[in-house]
Amino acid sequence: MAAWLTTHFDFPGRRLFDWALILPLAVPTYLAAYSYVEFLDFTGPVQQALRALIGAATIRDYWFPQIKSPAGAALVLSLVLYPYVYVACRTFFLMQSGSVGAASRTLGASGGRTFFTIILPLSRPALVAGITLAMMEVLNDLGAVQYFGVNSLTAVIYSTWINRGNFGGAAQLAVTIVLIVAALILIEQWARRGRVYQLHRDSRVAPPRETLAGRHAVAASLFCTVLLAGGFGVPVGELTVLALRNLGPNAVQAATGAGVTTVFLAAAGALVTIGIGLFAAKVGNARGSRPAHAAIRIATLGYAVPGTVLALGLLQPLGQADLWLNRASIALLDWRPGLILSGSVAALLYVYAIRFLAVSHTTLDAAMRRRGDQMIDAGRVLGVTGWRLLLRVDLPSLSPALLSAATLVFVEIVKELPATLLLRPLGVETLATMVYARANVSLFTEAALPALGIVLVGVLPVILATRFSDRRSG
Repeated sequence: MAAWLTTHFDFPGRRLFDWALILPLAVPTYLAAYSYVEFLDFTGPVQQALRALIGAATIRDYWFPQIKSPAGAALVLSLVLYPYVYVACRTFFLMQSGSVGAASRTLGASGGRTFFTIILPLSRPALVAGITLAMMEVLNDLGAVQYFGVNSLTAVIYSTWINRGNFGGAAQLAVTIVLIVAALILIEQWARRGRVYQLHRDSRVAPPRETLAGRHAVAASLFCTVLLAGGFGVPVGELTVLALRNLGPNAVQAATGAGVTTVFLAAAGALVTIGIGLFAAKVGNARGSRPAHAAIRIATLGYAVPGTVLALGLLQPLGQADLWLNRASIALLDWRPGLILSGSVAALLYVYAIRFLAVSHTTLDAAMRRRGDQMIDAGRVLGVTGWRLLLRVDLPSLSPALLSAATLVFVEIVKELPATLLLRPLGVETLATMVYARANVSLFTEAALPALGIVLVGVLPVILATRFSDRRSG
């Protein structure tokens, strides 16, 4: 609904909402959970204002909904994850033909009827893509569901493995998640078999914006304001207040150290993932490469697998490989190197590449298909091949897509918690793990500054990616 409003109507604040509604993407789910619990808790500003208003002294004097509940978790996760659907639908609406809506209005259909009977069915691929991404984020979530006291599969896997030491039981639950993800993907592919959801290019007309007035304009502005405030304003506002309370040299020094580590890991992970994604996109766009297409489709399924499951699947073989390396080193050199693969930066970069390859590959593959093969063929005719072709043709022509993909992967790695928490080297602290460790022992005031750092690191890249998307679709 928000994407439909911002792309087809003019109302107060539309220009702001058009790009600002994507900002909740910079707020990880676990930060939103911590912020909302603090905001709506007994000692939070909402209940304090309510007690002052009605003259209540204790919690027994009034009723207030429990935020730490499945319903509270669903509400908060929805407020933070709606941009996945918003972005997908917004892009579709900007690229769709305006003649469809014009024909509907000519036949006497109202705006609401046009939306529900024509536009919504046509936007099904965008809706499914956005909802699927949001579902994957919910499956991957660990900190939020734990803090809300909800027993999700990911939280149970973590508890079974770490707290109970039952690796086999955790592995069985992990297989269950993988089967659920595979079933969802297969069901979606089966549901849209043989169907076409595209418009002919000849009919593309820029969708005109209708100016709203009166109560309709107020309702549209209010709806977008509630979404933006709920997904971004409340979490960031609460984090800012708490961070200012605990602002001091020690807090700043700790957050800065974790921030430097986070930026290093995110930049290195983005570089590795973009390199693999570029290679996969080039192989996938090569002529007559059906096995390669199948292999790439399997490789890009990593985004659908929660970080906890990936860490669980990697730690055992990496640990076994470390054991063999240590035995060989002792036998040959009488020296024990310790953990080389498991619990190392290399392991983290490996899991980041698996987890976020789909993000980089999708962006680069689409850019290559849009560019076509003419530039590559021209370069080969001129004798440019191999690395020279990559450096002189591919990288310059794909630079906007490379920047966009690197930005998205960077933001995802900054927010990533489960895999980083389980595979990080000893003594290495990122902003995400620092927030989790402090919030887990009810020291959220001390976690507010690094939490705010995560949001600030993520906001600018998200805005840049949105601007690039606008130029590309426009």
